[in-house]
Amino acid sequence: MKKLIDIAQKIVPQPNLIVNANLPDDEPVVFIANHEKNYGPSIMQLFFPFKYHPWVIHHMLEEGECKKYISDTFFEKRMKLMGWLSNLLGGFFEPILVRLMRSTQPIPVYRGDAVRSRDTFRKSLKVLEQEENILIFPEDPTAKPYSEHVKEFYSGFLYLAKLYYRKFQRELVFCPVSINPQNRTIAMGRTIRYNAQNDYPMESERIRQHLMEQVTALY
Repeated sequence: MKKLIDIAQKIVPQPNLIVNANLPDDEPVVFIANHEKNYGPSIMQLFFPFKYHPWVIHHMLEEGECKKYISDTFFEKRMKLMGWLSNLLGGFFEPILVRLMRSTQPIPVYRGDAVRSRDTFRKSLKVLEQEENILIFPEDPTAKPYSEHVKEFYSGFLYLAKLYYRKFQRELVFCPVSINPQNRTIAMGRTIRYNAQNDYPMESERIRQHLMEQVTALY
């Protein structure tokens, strides 16, 4: 996989990194980015200068599940290919994508499954305990647009801040990252820290709004 990444880094144009954030030196950070379809995760993996563990939808990490997922969501719905062709391409790309995604040290996400989602938060807390960063793409593809280029964010990922404080008595830091494929930029915005003294519903919404505003403004 490293050879594949090395080749891609030579072929794909490198974006400009714009840093408007003061990242802490002695604690982990949760990076929050817009997805930009397949461009966002790919360009972050290739060129983002900070190490992280990405939250990845579990379908992309499991053989059999990956084929169906990319066939339905990418080749058929997005590229408008016929069913037999999307299945053929899904089967071809599945082993490559599964190996690639597993190589990123991902944290599986089980959307809509409350029981298995506990594993997502448990693994995330373990990563944060080791002082390692996390990357999350929280845009809701079914939601109304927050702006011309950014969808509304899910709010569930912010529960991680409450759990982190409960376990370690530390207030988690979030850093917005705006990915713009047209301008070929990755812009890091102003960080925001969870305030455990505030009421959680209001605090989570305060952080969510800040992250969406920053990602939009920096686009």
